[in-house]
Amino acid sequence: MSTDQLEQMFARQRSAFVADGFPDAAIRRERIDRLEAMLLDGRERLCDALALDYGTRPQALSLVADVISGLNEMAYMQKNLERWMRPERPKPLARLAGVTMEAHPVPLGVVGIIGPWNFPLQLVAQPAAAALAAGNRVMLRPSSTTPRMTQVLAELAPRFFSADELVVVTKEIASGAEFAALPFDHLFFTGSTATGKQIQRAAAENLTPVTLELGGKNPAVVAPTADIDRAATRIGAARMVNSGQTCLSPDLAFVPVGHVESFVDALIGSWRDRYPQVADNDQYVSIIDEQQYRRVLDVLDDAAAKGATIRSAAPDGELLPAAASRKIAPTVVTGVTDAMRIADEEIFGPVLAVHSYEDIAEVIDYLGGRPSPLSSYWYGDDDHDFRRFFRSTRSGSVNRNDFGLVNAMHHLPFGGVGRSGMGSYHGKFGFDTFSHLRPIAAHGFPFSLASIIATPYSPTMTKAIVRYAEQQRKAVTKRLARHR
Repeated sequence: MSTDQLEQMFARQRSAFVADGFPDAAIRRERIDRLEAMLLDGRERLCDALALDYGTRPQALSLVADVISGLNEMAYMQKNLERWMRPERPKPLARLAGVTMEAHPVPLGVVGIIGPWNFPLQLVAQPAAAALAAGNRVMLRPSSTTPRMTQVLAELAPRFFSADELVVVTKEIASGAEFAALPFDHLFFTGSTATGKQIQRAAAENLTPVTLELGGKNPAVVAPTADIDRAATRIGAARMVNSGQTCLSPDLAFVPVGHVESFVDALIGSWRDRYPQVADNDQYVSIIDEQQYRRVLDVLDDAAAKGATIRSAAPDGELLPAAASRKIAPTVVTGVTDAMRIADEEIFGPVLAVHSYEDIAEVIDYLGGRPSPLSSYWYGDDDHDFRRFFRSTRSGSVNRNDFGLVNAMHHLPFGGVGRSGMGSYHGKFGFDTFSHLRPIAAHGFPFSLASIIATPYSPTMTKAIVRYAEQQRKAVTKRLARHR
C-alpha cells in the first residue's frame, strides 16, 4: 500500500478543481459521455472479470445490473443538467424593493466513492455519474472482494479520464480505511451497516459529509387480499436476484395465518421451475466467496438447531450446498424465533424467512422494534391496511407488488433511513447530494444592516425590540389556544 501515492492522487484532483473552477454544462456532459463509453467499451472485460470474481455469474446479469442499468439515468442527467445548474431565485418580487437573492448549486470539490462487492460496478458508476454531473472530481474505491473487476476498471479509467478528473484506487494503493481518511468534500459509501459505521467515524475526523447506502432486513408483506401464488412467485424471484446478494432483496416475508403452507409450497414450486438445475447451472450465481458462503450456512444451521423448519428447493439428485462452486439452493425458513441469528442478521443469500400474522398490527409492532430497512414490500391492494402500514413503519422506500421499483426510477430518491443509511441519490437527487447550494444576497438600501444590529442600542430601539417580542408571544399564545 502506498499512502504517498494516494495522497498525491487526492492533491492532484484538489489542485485541478481549484485551478479550473466550476465546469460548465458542456464539460460535465462530455465527462458523463466518457464514463458511459468506458463502461460500454470495457463491458466484455468487466463482465468476464466479474464472472471470475464470483465463480459463476452470467454475463447477461452483469451487463444488465452493472453496465446497462445506469445508462438511462445518465441520459436523463444530461438532458436536464442545464436546468439543474440554474440558480434558484426564491423571491422575485423582492427585486422591486432592491433586494436580490440567489442560490447557486456549485460543485463540492473532490468526492470519494466506495463501492460494495454485490454490484461492484453499478454502485460506483452511478454515484460517479451524479458527482460528475454536479461538476466534481471523483476518486473511486471499488470493493477488494472483486479484485479482478477492480483491476480492469483501473486499467480502463486512464483511457477515458485524466487522473485529475476521475481515478480508480485499488487495494494495492490503499485500503478502504485509508481511502476514507482522506479529507474529501463528500464521501459516498455503499455496503454493510458495520462498515458504514467505520466509514462515518473516519470521515468525522475531517468533518467530511457522508452518504451511506446500507442495507437491512427488508420485509415483504403479503396482504390478506393478495393472490398468494402470484405474491410467492414474485417474492421468490426478488429473493433470487444475484442469488439474494442484493441490498434490496426481501429478507423476510409476512404471510396471513392460514396461508403460510400454500405460500411456501408456491414459493418452492416457483424456485424449482426457475432453477431445474443449480450445481451445474451457469445462470445460477455463486456466493461471492468462502467467508460469505460459510456465513449463510451458519445462519441456516443456527436456525435449524433452534427449532426452525428448513425447506430447500434443491433439484432431486443434486448434492447441495456445493462447497466447490459456493452454491446454495433456494431455501425457505419457517418457525423463526428471536433467539435465532436469522431473525436479526441480513441474510444476503438465497434464503427467505417466513413469518405468519393475524392482523397487520402484528407486522407493524414487529418492525417497529427493529432497525429500519432499506426497502419494504407490500403485495396487495392500495387499501386501508397498506396506508396503515405505510404510516406506521419506517424504511428507505416502499415498493408495492414488485421488486426494486423505486431503485429503477431516476425521478425518485433512493436511500436508506436510520440503520439502513443516510442521504439519497439518483437523478436530480444525486446532483443535489454532490452539490452545495451556495446563496448570494445583496440590497440597494441607503443604510447598512450591520449598523442597525451592532450595539449600542438606543432606549427607543430597545423598547421597540421588547415590544415586538411581546407581540409575538401574544400571537403564538392565541394560536396555541385555537389548537385546544
